[in-house]
Amino acid sequence: MNSKPWSRKDSHHGATARIAAGSGAVANVHDTTPTIPATKERHPEDHTAADLADIVDIKDIRRSAMNLLARREHSRLEIARKLHRRYSEYELVETALDKLTADGLLSEDRFTEAYVNYRKRLGFGPVRIAAELRERGIGEPLANRYLNQSLESWIEAALAAQKKKFGEGTPATAEEKAKQQRFLSYRGFRHNHFSDFLN
Repeated sequence: MNSKPWSRKDSHHGATARIAAGSGAVANVHDTTPTIPATKERHPEDHTAADLADIVDIKDIRRSAMNLLARREHSRLEIARKLHRRYSEYELVETALDKLTADGLLSEDRFTEAYVNYRKRLGFGPVRIAAELRERGIGEPLANRYLNQSLESWIEAALAAQKKKFGEGTPATAEEKAKQQRFLSYRGFRHNHFSDFLN
């Protein structure tokens, strides 16, 4: 007696099963043999929707951070503030920033060096630059590493700022001298950075 095995036919509207037996034979559908479900290895496509959302978010956050870093160096606090305004997932943002730091793409050393040189070229002194770095999350030890330049270099920067604002020559009156001193102090220069050339 020939008998055909179980066969399953899937269709768009669902799965249908049919049992076929040989001519005149009755198939036994009361098999009591216990069925052990097969174990299935989890594949990437089996991730839940929440898992996939997290993966996409991390990629999006990293891509946004990379776009910001492509324009200029950032401190971690700077770039975190920008990303947190855009993304509500705090832990994902911090994880992305940790990875960027580990990869050497986010560096507070590079940021601090670039920021000090940039602001100095624009005519700002070490006191003002140090305050701006604190606002950007840079601590005093790291800031001082790049701010502790020679006295002569800060005198040159102060003189360049004074000439750009007031032109060549020393102030003609006490009032003009006081005005220039206030300006240079506001710019973040110390008294010993400009005392010689304003006398």
